[in-house]
Amino acid sequence: VCIGTNGRMSVPSNREHHYRNLRDRYTNCTYVDGNLELTWLQDEHLDLSFLQYIREVTGHVLISHVDVKKIVLPRLQIIRGRTLFKLTIQEREFALMVMLSKMQSLELPALRDILAGSVGMFNNYNLCYVKTIRWDEIITDPAANFTYVYNFSHPERECPACDSSCQEGCWGPGPQNCQQFSKINCSPQCHQGRCFGPQPRECCHLFCAGGCTGPKQSDCLACRNFYDDGVCKFECPAMKRYNSITYSWETNPDGKYAYGATCVKNCPEHLLKDNGACVRSCPPETKAVNGECVPCDGPCPKTCQGSSPVHSGNIDSFKDCTIIEGSLTILEQSFKGFQQVYRNFSFGPHYQEMHPDKLEVFSTLKEVTGFINIQGSHKDFTNLSYFRNLEIIGGRTLTEYFASLYIVQTSLKSLGLRSLKKINSGAIAILENKELCFVQGMDWSKVKKSVEHDTLLQNNKLEEECLREGLVCDPQCSSEGCWGPGPQQCLSCANYRLGNTCLQDCDVVAGMYKAANKVCMPCHEECASTCRGPGPGNCTACKNGRDGPFCVPFCPQSKYNDRGECKPCHPNCINGCNGPENTIGPTGCKSCEKAIINGDFTVDRCLQKNESCPDGYYYEYVRPQEQGQLKPLASKTICRKCHPRCRKCSGFGFHEQVCQECANYKRGEQCEDECPQDHYADETSQQCIPCSTECRGCTGPTNAHCLACRNYKIFTGITNPDNSTTFNCTEVCPPDRSHRVFPENGEPYCSVEPIGLPMVEGEQIHAFVASVSVCACFLVVCLIVLVYQVRLRNKEKNAAKMSMMLQGLEPLHPTNVKPNLAKLRIVKEAEMRRGGVLGYGAFGTVYKGVWVPEGENVKIPVAIKVLRERTGANTSKEFLDEAYIMASVEHQNLLQLLGVCMTNEMMLVTQLMPLGCLLDYVKNHKQNIGSKPLLNWCHQIARGMAYLEEKRLVHRDLAARNVLVQTPSCVKITDFGLAKLLDINEDEYRAEGGKMPIKWLAPECIQLRTFTHKSDVWAFGVTIWELLTYGGKPYENVPAREVLELLEKGDRLPQPNICTIDVYVLMIKCWMKDAESRPSFKELADEFAKMARDPGRYLVIQGDRLMRLPSYSPQEEEEVVEQTSVEVGEEVEGEDYLQPKGRAGIVSAGWDTLKFPCSSRYCLDPLALRDDLSDECTGGRREAHVGDLKLELPLDEDDYLMPSPQ
Repeated sequence: VCIGTNGRMSVPSNREHHYRNLRDRYTNCTYVDGNLELTWLQDEHLDLSFLQYIREVTGHVLISHVDVKKIVLPRLQIIRGRTLFKLTIQEREFALMVMLSKMQSLELPALRDILAGSVGMFNNYNLCYVKTIRWDEIITDPAANFTYVYNFSHPERECPACDSSCQEGCWGPGPQNCQQFSKINCSPQCHQGRCFGPQPRECCHLFCAGGCTGPKQSDCLACRNFYDDGVCKFECPAMKRYNSITYSWETNPDGKYAYGATCVKNCPEHLLKDNGACVRSCPPETKAVNGECVPCDGPCPKTCQGSSPVHSGNIDSFKDCTIIEGSLTILEQSFKGFQQVYRNFSFGPHYQEMHPDKLEVFSTLKEVTGFINIQGSHKDFTNLSYFRNLEIIGGRTLTEYFASLYIVQTSLKSLGLRSLKKINSGAIAILENKELCFVQGMDWSKVKKSVEHDTLLQNNKLEEECLREGLVCDPQCSSEGCWGPGPQQCLSCANYRLGNTCLQDCDVVAGMYKAANKVCMPCHEECASTCRGPGPGNCTACKNGRDGPFCVPFCPQSKYNDRGECKPCHPNCINGCNGPENTIGPTGCKSCEKAIINGDFTVDRCLQKNESCPDGYYYEYVRPQEQGQLKPLASKTICRKCHPRCRKCSGFGFHEQVCQECANYKRGEQCEDECPQDHYADETSQQCIPCSTECRGCTGPTNAHCLACRNYKIFTGITNPDNSTTFNCTEVCPPDRSHRVFPENGEPYCSVEPIGLPMVEGEQIHAFVASVSVCACFLVVCLIVLVYQVRLRNKEKNAAKMSMMLQGLEPLHPTNVKPNLAKLRIVKEAEMRRGGVLGYGAFGTVYKGVWVPEGENVKIPVAIKVLRERTGANTSKEFLDEAYIMASVEHQNLLQLLGVCMTNEMMLVTQLMPLGCLLDYVKNHKQNIGSKPLLNWCHQIARGMAYLEEKRLVHRDLAARNVLVQTPSCVKITDFGLAKLLDINEDEYRAEGGKMPIKWLAPECIQLRTFTHKSDVWAFGVTIWELLTYGGKPYENVPAREVLELLEKGDRLPQPNICTIDVYVLMIKCWMKDAESRPSFKELADEFAKMARDPGRYLVIQGDRLMRLPSYSPQEEEEVVEQTSVEVGEEVEGEDYLQPKGRAGIVSAGWDTLKFPCSSRYCLDPLALRDDLSDECTGGRREAHVGDLKLELPLDEDDYLMPSPQ
């Protein structure tokens, strides 16, 4: 370990000595405690190989004015950035800063993690390769980034390419300098953590930094928090541990101190031990004793020099002093002020008057090594209570009368020196104090230790006068006297003493007990009332809880508080518990090493670490990043129940690959609850064996075991069969039984003789033939007449069509639908001023910008959606379909299209919604959102959807992420990429394919792919649930493919905490299985309008009346215009420009201004996940770039899937 430097870029006086100091400091150094600063090394031949062993830097790395051609730190893995480098011209702080250097390469091939701070490369003449590095792989701090600046007029050096074996970037030439990856190539399950492979189970442990070689804490390359003997830990082992047998804390033999990011047995000699950590200095209220910080007994020691006399100019220098080396003198001039005159008769400073209350600085004083001389008077100077904690007067130097306590001609009425125990040397002189009582009757021998000096008490107030005025000692004081009035000023007590107070008996004060020597002592702080003696084990009742015989402030980790009694947790619990049960929850463990999980992700019971899962369960590992119901079991093993068809398994399912033993029957490679109809059950082997192909159900493998036949029966040895006759099944009748018989109430069979209708008489046969002939003739005649009529009508229709064609007319099919008179404005590309990127959508990129209409003196902040080049014809058609729908709607709660730009890159121009999507808005402002804004938003969304319902538009993708916030009091529905306009004769739309937001869809959408206004009502209910849970994720722990099964079972989203039953019942109505039973949007809008008029009745939010939402300042919107350098007329809203007279929209209620950059306020288009239908299982949250920032789409990995009834 070596100590870093903090010289920044200061120029050394001697360059050679500077290099030698660096070499001596970092030779054989692996851990730099502080900053690694390499500056002013301008000899290109200097040898910097002494840096080769450095593995970790706790502060920042600064390289400046270095001309060495190549700097190599081959083993540097992690820069922690605990102290950062800041330039005066930059607001950002840097963990790695390289500037004004001539080196050609900076080779850091092992660098894997920069925990805090940015990376800056400023004006380096020849530096190569750093721009090829993927810095998002190395930089962990989400607010940090990489900055590269080159401001020289000479062009940058042409850099050679990286080695062909490098995956992406490199630090220098050769394969050894290829950048290594352990973050950006990870599975989404690792969630911003590190990994050692691309698979979901190949995530590093949460305590790792810079990567790992396996999933355990001991496999880390470096540690995020602390390194302890090869294992990364969240914190070092505690120095004390609880002993449940003795009910006390004892020294932990495995305890270690935190030294930087390392756990050590002992701190280095130059550091102090404090509360399990190595520190440079003790914190306030503590002092260093034998290399360890311990609490001060009262004020921490501070020694000051005595001064003569005390005056207004030096009084503050005595603040917090506990010992005065020298003497104290308080004179008349101390209070009245005086002019300082030196021995040469020159004038010094003039000191102002000082009130006696300023002497309160001496309240911390415990010892004066010299004397105390008081000769001052003031109307408010009546006692010496300012010295109430003074214990010792040393008397090393004496004043007049050889006194160490000299009080003469003062205005004092009492001394008040209640803590004074000892005057080591010198006399006591208290003279000429006309108002002073209490001193005559004191036994001064108890205080004055010198027998060689006298006690002079003369010309003070007469004892008779003091007695007459009641200025006598308290009755609780002994005959030794007192320092002043009251039981707190006794020299000793007649009965009992409590601290500095004398008492008749200890029982007069609650919470006291009688100790030795007639002393009352307070009960332990954990005692609720009285006690029998000292310590927490003698309390008669406990304030918080009792652990064995002792009262404790809280129960130890291995116990829980049961009505004031600490009871042991179940042995399977770790990290404490809330109750005795062997499960995780409010009455059980907080966590356990292994647990059996129910189907609803609740813990059935905990197991010991080495205990096996019971039969019917299989092992599963809970990843460290788990955030759901299984978060207490992160990085632990759980036992999950096998499929109901399995008795033993290694995973979920009923295939033989995971199912080791079937619960009932096995058919082929799968387990079954019961054998299907074309199989029979072998009870011995519990297998389903196929029947013969001629059987319909069977009891055995041959044709003779059939319960019924697919084709024909052959009865064994009987010509007239009945139900009890045995038979075989056959596909074709054999020659000896060639006649097939089809009985009315039975199955066909093969017979030796033909069996048919009974013989009839000849007359009957003739009559039957005649009747059949007549019927046939009648049917033929009817058919001829029908054909004639049809041909006649078709002939008339064709004639009418021919007549209209000759007249130039088309046939009419009137629908009574009103014509769509919406205007679609075509915008020229020259009118657009495109700014920064807001996000990425399904069709392309969304930019912020300004629209300056040609020939007009206005500027309109807009969002510009640009279609990507080289998209297919189908994509362009969908792009225009969305434009058609957006242009057709006109409502204050729907985002309207301003125009379309028909260039090579087709553009949709919409109004800029500055506050982003409603989902992010409720998450970010949870603490400020009251009931009224929530219900207002619900009403506005319902009102906008009611308009779409009236216009026969089905949205199909309503969710909180697709509602934008214009102002805190106005929201607008957007994202019409999936919306469909129903024709006059259509009540539903049937989708052909594509990904859909499964968790927002009604069951009929998933099963039948049919979408109606009623399915939008279902999605509206989920959207309202998102708002009332402040951005909660619907069905968070349920995979999208299992949502339909959940809904079919009758399950629905739970009632939000702030939501009354009135609102929740309305949400339940939106989720009715029968679509026609759901309310219309008009009904929903009316309901929420009613609720918004009395919000506190329907939503219960703590501090509701005090909540105020920030509003959007128009000045912030001007930033968009300024960033695009448009210098034309005034700024106009998009709605105001298209409709200058305005609509009855909602205006801001005057809330405070909201301040944050406009570019970060848009939720990105979730349809980016729908664009590529070939990739249905892409995992994780998508990232998008907004300027230099990364944004994450607010979507689960499987929010958008292909709807399927399975």
